Amino acid sequence: MRIVFSYARRVAADLSLPDGVRPTAQRLAVVRAVAESSGSFTVAELHDRARRFEPGLGLATTYRTVELLRANGGVHPLLGEGRPTYVRCHPEHHHHLVCTSCGGVEETELCAAPSEAELERRHGFRPAAHELDIYGTCRRCA
Repeated sequence: MRIVFSYARRVAADLSLPDGVRPTAQRLAVVRAVAESSGSFTVAELHDRARRFEPGLGLATTYRTVELLRANGGVHPLLGEGRPTYVRCHPEHHHHLVCTSCGGVEETELCAAPSEAELERRHGFRPAAHELDIYGTCRRCA
């Protein structure tokens, strides 16, 4: 099921809930908050933003909706200390450059992973997917 808001069609077009999941007002508030997010966010921060659109939104619903979006590729968890942090993703192949100073996240299409053919030839391994997040300092913080 594709969730598209008339107020921000192009912004939320890549955020979707899995097929068969009802687009309730609470879930749509979380999707809207993700669509309007820039950079990384915790579930608690997202919950606070989403409650502006749906004041009765529960924290558990926010966690479940983030997990639904993660399963569909709309958000990606980042490693880090403390609470898990997420970043909004587009569906095309990409990786993340994560600044450990300011917390900024930039997407890059650069990929150093070996090809599927190379992995098959050298290791007899058939990859299904791969993820790569690179942690360091962005140009603004350098």
